[in-house]
Amino acid sequence: MTVFASLMLVAFMSSAVAPIEANFILGMDVQGQRLNLYEDCAEGSVTCDNMLLVAPDVGLLLQTKQAGKRLGNTPYAVKLYPAKTKHSVCNDGVTPCGFQGYTFKGEDFNGFIDPLSNELYITSNWTTDSDTFLYTENRTYLPLVSQAKLIDTMYKTSDQTLNSGYNNTRQEVRRLYGTQMADDLKLEQQAWIKQRSKDCGADVKHQPRTQAEKVCFIQQNDTREQAWFLWID
Repeated sequence: MTVFASLMLVAFMSSAVAPIEANFILGMDVQGQRLNLYEDCAEGSVTCDNMLLVAPDVGLLLQTKQAGKRLGNTPYAVKLYPAKTKHSVCNDGVTPCGFQGYTFKGEDFNGFIDPLSNELYITSNWTTDSDTFLYTENRTYLPLVSQAKLIDTMYKTSDQTLNSGYNNTRQEVRRLYGTQMADDLKLEQQAWIKQRSKDCGADVKHQPRTQAEKVCFIQQNDTREQAWFLWID
C-alpha cells in the first residue's frame, strides 16, 4: 500500500484521523501482532467518535484463533477500522458517564477494546463466532502504515541484532556446556523461526512479506533475545 493510498483510505473511513505518532494513543500487542489506536478529537472531549484502529486483518485473527492455527498463506495485510469511545449513560439516559472502552467495526465483525482488563473482544456479524484476546499495552510506537521506510530500517536492525545475538549465544553455550548443547540450541532456534512464521506470517523462506509482518518480527525478535539468557544461565 502506498503512502497516498493509505492516507486516502484513512480519509474515506475515518474522516480525518491520520495514523501518525501525534494521534497515537494506544499500542496493543496481541498474539505477536501489533494494533495501534489513534484519535483526533478536541482536548478535554468526554467522547470521541473520530478514532481509527490500524491493525493486521482482525477478521483473520479471529479465524486463526477459532481454527487453532494460521489459515492459508495470505499475508497479514494492514487494515483500517473506524473506532470511537464507549461510555455508560447517566440517569438522564443521554449524557455519557463512565468510560468503558473503545468500539470498532470491520466489514464482517464488531470489536471492543477494554483497557481496564486489557482485553479485545471480536464478534462475527455472520456466524456465532466470537472470542476474547488478551493484549499487552505497549507505549513503543511502531507504525503500520505510511512509514514503510522506518519499519524497513527497524526490521533490518532487529534482524541483524537477532542473528548476532544467536551466534554469540551459541558460541558461549558451546564454550560453557559443549557441542551437544550448542546443537540443541540450533535446533530450538530453527523451531522458533518456524513458529514465528506461523504467528506473524511469512514466505516459504521465513521472511516477512508485509509491513505488518515486519512489525510482528520486530516484536518476536525482541522477546527471543531475552530468552537466550536462560541458555547461558
